Amino acid sequence: MFKHCFRCFFSVGFIFLIVACQSDSSGDQPGNVPVPVRTALVEPADVQQTLAVVGHVEASASVKISAQVSGQLLQSFVQPGHYVHAGDPLFALDQRILQAELNQAKAVLDRDNARLAQARQDLSRYKSLAAGDFLSKQQYEQSLSEVAALDATIKHDQAAIDSAEVLLSHTQILAPISGRIGEILVDPGNIVKANDQTLLVINTLSPAEVSFAVPEKYLPELNLRMRKGTVETSVLPEGDRGEPARGTLTVVDNTVNRETGTIAMRARFENSDERLWPGQFARVFIVMESIPDALVIPFKAVLEGLNGQYVYVAEESGNEADRFKTVQPRLVKTVLLDKNRLQVTDGLALGEEVVTDGQLNLFPGARVEILSR
Repeated sequence: MFKHCFRCFFSVGFIFLIVACQSDSSGDQPGNVPVPVRTALVEPADVQQTLAVVGHVEASASVKISAQVSGQLLQSFVQPGHYVHAGDPLFALDQRILQAELNQAKAVLDRDNARLAQARQDLSRYKSLAAGDFLSKQQYEQSLSEVAALDATIKHDQAAIDSAEVLLSHTQILAPISGRIGEILVDPGNIVKANDQTLLVINTLSPAEVSFAVPEKYLPELNLRMRKGTVETSVLPEGDRGEPARGTLTVVDNTVNRETGTIAMRARFENSDERLWPGQFARVFIVMESIPDALVIPFKAVLEGLNGQYVYVAEESGNEADRFKTVQPRLVKTVLLDKNRLQVTDGLALGEEVVTDGQLNLFPGARVEILSR
């Protein structure tokens, strides 16, 4: 048994010795194999600094449609999601009761007009009799008062007719604004009460507005730029990979939020293609000051760490025989310019080389093989 174990130990040791010799002769130690990466140089550019915040889209106008008179909902003229113009019919209510009330008000007016005509005839006759002392002054004044009272009654009757006509017109519910409608919340056949429930909501999508909040430290510059003219603003909806839509800053709130240290703002966008949808989250970009010869790197070069933003900088290894470079992480401070570029405000110098692809396989001192820039 002892001889058998000795032979096994000798065999294993011999194999380990062979593997060790092969590893020593391979040239690259395990864990130091060059990592293929792509890089970019820190370049100068004339840029406009952009402030990026998150906002949400709102309709420029939103109206909740409800019945202004009570009655049975007879007909709906629209479908959910359709676009309507101001004045388009939306719903029809049963108008028979209100039509009857209007007819009644007109009949009362006709009756009182007849009474007024008779009172005026009596007044004309009494006036002649009173002039010849054939009628007492009291009777004449009484007839005069009756004519005045009937004049007031006629005005009251006409006001009742006008009111009945307005109520009757409310049985035809029209769109007060142009926009896109949402779900129809009440089906025909139901009884609706005046100003009691929402039938549907109309949102104006073009133009659209985006509300957002900006840190108060940017307020002085934004106020100064608004006094000089419009402040260019662009927005990119969540999930949209196209070019940002362009608009203008229109509203700056009059109070800074003490709890968050931000101030609410609003920008308006034409939105003729309806890319912006109410309730949608969007990234808002506000063009700030212009900076000549700023240091610019690709957006994808920057990583987020526990201590903040950092990049991997590629440097010569110091070994002339080594054709590969090594990388070291470096903390940086950046400002977003657009969705593809960042301005470096601290941590890098002009002409330095940063890794833009392959960072996940890197560590301090790692050797890299640069595939392309």
